[in-house]
Amino acid sequence: MTSLVELLGKIDDLDRDEVIHAVRPWTRQSDAACLAEPDDGSSASPGLAYLLEVDLVHDVAEVWSSWRGGRRPTTEELADAVIHYAMHDAYLEPEGTG
Repeated sequence: MTSLVELLGKIDDLDRDEVIHAVRPWTRQSDAACLAEPDDGSSASPGLAYLLEVDLVHDVAEVWSSWRGGRRPTTEELADAVIHYAMHDAYLEPEGTG
């Protein structure tokens, strides 16, 4: 299986309507997959927990970048920001703020 950081390295190729699921506890190296959400509300894949919609990952990356002078996040930084957003329902602020 693909790690979260590897999957996020291909974020521009993923369908914005799909959802990223990953093994908990979420880390950069968690096994992850991008899946369509089942219509019946059941778990999309055994062992994987909902993390974030691909469309929201793009939003997280845009906010991360805008708060850091336009610099694009590395895949590791994006993974940290996505995990933070998924756990706190808030964007990851730059170091030294907040």
